Amino acid sequence: MCNIMPGTSSNCGIAMENQQVPVVKKRSIMGTLDENNLKQKRRKINASISCEDPMIIDKISCGELHEDLLARVLARLPVSSFFRFRSVCKGWNSMMYSPSFLNACSEVPSRCPWFYMVDSKFDQGIVYDTEVNKWHHINLPSCLSKNVKCKPVASAGALICFESSLGNFIVCNPLTGQCCKLPHLKITQTIHAITMVAFKKSYKIILIYGDLPTFVMKVYDSSKQYWSQPSISCNIKEIRYGKCYLKQNVASDDGIVYFLNKGGNVVASDVRRSPSKEYSSILTSGHGGEEIVYFLNRGGKVVACNTHKGLWYEFPPLLPSPLEYSLDIVNCGGRMFVVVLLEFLESATVRIWEYNETVFNWVQVLAMPPSMSQQYYGKKADINCIGYDNLIMICISSGQFNSQVLCNILEKSWLELPPCYLSGSHKVDKFVSAFPFEPKLEASV
Repeated sequence: MCNIMPGTSSNCGIAMENQQVPVVKKRSIMGTLDENNLKQKRRKINASISCEDPMIIDKISCGELHEDLLARVLARLPVSSFFRFRSVCKGWNSMMYSPSFLNACSEVPSRCPWFYMVDSKFDQGIVYDTEVNKWHHINLPSCLSKNVKCKPVASAGALICFESSLGNFIVCNPLTGQCCKLPHLKITQTIHAITMVAFKKSYKIILIYGDLPTFVMKVYDSSKQYWSQPSISCNIKEIRYGKCYLKQNVASDDGIVYFLNKGGNVVASDVRRSPSKEYSSILTSGHGGEEIVYFLNRGGKVVACNTHKGLWYEFPPLLPSPLEYSLDIVNCGGRMFVVVLLEFLESATVRIWEYNETVFNWVQVLAMPPSMSQQYYGKKADINCIGYDNLIMICISSGQFNSQVLCNILEKSWLELPPCYLSGSHKVDKFVSAFPFEPKLEASV
């Protein structure tokens, strides 16, 4: 696993092949070239293709090569490769803070996402790099002090939002370690959703808390640097067969159903949720650019809020209550999907569903091959999922099982990630959730 430390040189070494330069004999009309000229030719050839001597590298990269050109070349490398190459010379190491390099990075249209992995301790700083398919370790910034435990609650663009044990929210670029502590927001009611949206030079954080009919929404806009409270409706509409019905007595409706399982035990349909995903929610853009927040209520139903119109909607249940399952919602390419881990008829299956507004019902989009999903049977596992573009990271965990699977919904492929070993040991880290971010050095908070 590669160690990447924001603001310092990388601990990762870089291996380069030893290239042997053949002796090239040249003859002119006057006969053999002068021996001194031949040696000079060889030195020029070695200097142009050899990367073994740090002094030569420093002379070429930091002296002869134009800084803007070098910045454009380095900006298009995989981010993990750049951190490795920073140890080559002082010029490359200082390149991270160069305006020309940061400007070149901003011109790169997009980067493959990294997934910030979360275990039960919240302090490992481990990411999965989808560009090179490797685990990296990043040093957490001092603002996320171990004295005050911070857990990630939302992410967007290159930023991750953390919540401290004191109730403060901190936005951080995990790659550079740059942090911003948001104005304190005193909330005594239950938080249902925390979601985030990033723009080119700003971001917004949306919180939904309280209970119907008194749901409250708070919005933090980084361009204004304060929290606002948009007005929203106190009514929630239930979507049934393409129509919206106003629910009655919604204040006492938490959606929880109790039933007997196969063993005769009383089971509640309350959604199992790890502490890092208790605010599981997503944000998409609806028709006309309207921002819509989706989250799961305690009974596992999908609830949506149109933040522009201040309207609430509740979707029909995906599966019958007597079935034992775990589910989560994800945003892929602006579309809302529900990922379900279901145990049924001595088998386990992972399926992805989408609400189809044409047939007014949930439609299955993709299913994990049975050869992969059967290992989850009987594990009573919980799934926490997160989407980015066409990728879905699925963290499957229980007391006796732990696995991470990366699904490409466009290519319909499933990849079980290799185990991630803790630094300096043979112990495998067990992740319960993940948060995607785009590794951008130029992103500020």
